[in-house]
Formats: sequence, structure tokens, C-alpha cells
Amino acid sequence: MMKIIIFRRVLLLSYFICLCNVLQLTAALNQAVDEIYISPNNYKTGTQSERIQRAINAAKNSTGKVVIPKYDAIAKKSIWLIDQAILLPGDFELELNNCTIKLSDKCRDNFIRSANAGLGINTISPLKNIKIIGKGNVLLEGADHPRATGDHNKTLSLNPSRFDQSYGTDAGKPGMNQKGGWRNHAIILAYTDVFEVSGITLKDYHGHGLVLERCTNGKVSDITFNVRQAVNVDGTDQQILNQDGMGIRFGCKNILIANCRGRSGDDFINIGLTDTGVGAGEENVNVVSGSIYRGEIDNISTIYLQNWQDFYSISHRSIRIMPVGKLRISNVFIDNMVISPLAKQGLVVEYAEHVKGLFVRNVISHQPIKASGISQASFRDILYKGQGEAIDVQRSDTVVLDHVMAIKN
Repeated sequence: MMKIIIFRRVLLLSYFICLCNVLQLTAALNQAVDEIYISPNNYKTGTQSERIQRAINAAKNSTGKVVIPKYDAIAKKSIWLIDQAILLPGDFELELNNCTIKLSDKCRDNFIRSANAGLGINTISPLKNIKIIGKGNVLLEGADHPRATGDHNKTLSLNPSRFDQSYGTDAGKPGMNQKGGWRNHAIILAYTDVFEVSGITLKDYHGHGLVLERCTNGKVSDITFNVRQAVNVDGTDQQILNQDGMGIRFGCKNILIANCRGRSGDDFINIGLTDTGVGAGEENVNVVSGSIYRGEIDNISTIYLQNWQDFYSISHRSIRIMPVGKLRISNVFIDNMVISPLAKQGLVVEYAEHVKGLFVRNVISHQPIKASGISQASFRDILYKGQGEAIDVQRSDTVVLDHVMAIKN
């Protein structure tokens, strides 16, 4: 009987050992599948831009993933210098692995854009499942001699000095558009459902940093902005206007934006858009998907801003909410924010009567909250370290102010 018991225990032990080996093998295989990708280093000829796009086109129908590594083994460079936007299809992951991507002096385009939108594309087909994942130290940096900067209201100049001028080497060149616009933004996703953008530092970009247009069900996290409304060109600082951090535009819904930091030129984040009547794919407009309000489908709702640290705008608002005209914005959650003492303005809500459901909690600011006229909102646990009143809001049955503390320095 003892021998039988020992034999059974040996069999049971062997079974568990085999099961563990199977589980380890399965995990290894799953990891191997996850690590299957295509690299631009797989391609021996072409510019760096061409090789990146060739890798993406090849992966589109195979691995669904491209990794841009730190080192370009073909060009033997540690900087990926691109002449045109990296275009991403749906069901795709772009991993930026400890790499630096820089716009060349030839480039008048975004760093990265969803492939469904662009110049001359007036009908945009929706995409789904796009990931832009930065791992390690990832830097996207503007050109040394930008061809164009600023938004669609700015005129290019080689020596910009007025409020409506922004630097660009295309200034005065025949046949070249003399205005800024969406091509100057760093990253644009348009009509994209289910997306993620994370782990990137954006430096000296030419317009706005990250722009989401009619995007739904996504996450943005760990983005750092580093601009100063100027760029050093051959030893001389030249003015670059706008340089907002993020733009959340018509039709955006169900988006989490977490752990952002740094400094912007214009608004650090701007939620809203003005209907200027310009359609998709046109040049002199600030959004590639068009600035024509289409009705309720273009309203913005359920936006979460969480856990931002030490962020500010050099010249404008740290957080701006602006439902202009017929646009409506609902359910914006702002939680756990530390606005830098360097901020020119804090949270500012314009056209507040068009906002339904603003929830602000656990905010430290040296600038007051401005939301005059709002009728459905909650402000809790606000620590204000500036001068004057901490908040410009009228308390009512549907507007709650709870633990708003002003500490004079």
C-alpha cells in the first residue's frame, strides 16, 4: 500500500511539473507573438521616412506592429530625420523605443497622423485601434529651420514680430501657402475609435502638440510638452506662435488623459473648437477633419483629465474649455492637478452656459478658476495660492463649492 501511495504522489508531482512547463511554454510563446514586429532597419534603401513608411505598409497586413528603435543601423544615425508624416492605419501599433524623431528642414507636415486624413482628403473613413506607444526616452523634436509654424491665422515670416506672424522658411516663396494650419501640429488622430498615445516628449513642435479630432474611447498618458514660443535659428531666436499642448476637438468622447506635464506656448489643453466653415482636407484650417459643426454628433463629452503635475502655459490658459457657437460640452472630470506657479492662467471656462457637468476636484493653483455662468458643476478641495478670489463661480443648487481654500503667500 505504501508503494502505491508513493507512486501516486510521484505521478501527481510529475503532472504538476509538466503543467508548469506547459504554462511557461505558453507564456513564452505568447510573449514571442507579442514581440513580432517589423523595423525600418529591415529595409536597406530609401530615406529614413520612406523606410519607416515601408515598414508600416508591410506590417499593416501582417504583424500589425512597427518598432522604431533608438539606432538607425542603415543610416548609422541615432536620430530619425523625417521629411513627411508617419501615416498610421487602423488595427496598428507603432512602438517608439528610446528613439529621437526629428522633422527635417524639408518637412512641412506632422510627425504622426492617422492615415485616413490629409491634404485633399475631404471624405474621411473612420479607423479603429491605433496605438502610439513610447518606451524609454522618446523625443519628437521640430526642425532646425521650420518651413512653417503657427495655426491657420498666422502669416509666415522670416523675421516675425507681430502677434499674427510666425516663423517659416516658406515665407515669401512663390506657390507656397503663406499661412500656418494643421500640418504644423505634431500628432493628429482623426475619426479614430479606440486609441492610445503614451510615453512621449514633444519639443519645439511647429503648431499644436497632440490633436484629437472626432476621436472616441481612447487614452493619452505620460506626455511631456517642452516649448517656449521660439526656436533658435542660426543663433537667433525666432517667434513661433500657438504651440498649444493638446487640442480636444469636435466629436471627441470617452477619453482619459493622464500624467501630463511640461509647458506649452498657447493653451496647455484646449477643449472645444470654433466652426469656421472650412471642410476636411483643406489647408488653411486648424483641424484636418474640418471645422464645420455637424450637430449633436460633434458635441464633446466624457473627458477625464487626471494626475497632471507641474504643467502650465507660457502665455495663455492651463486648461481651457470653450464650447463656442452651437457646440456643447458635457461631463468633463478634472482631478488631482498641480498647476505650476509659472502659469499665466489656470482653469478657464468660456461660454460656460454651454457646459453641462464639470467636476473639478483636488486642484492646486496659483491662478483662479474662472467659470462664470456655469449652471451644472462641482468644485471640491481646491487649494488656491494666488491673489484675489480663488474662484469666479456662483454657488447654487446645481453648482457645488466644497473646501475651496485660499492661502495667501
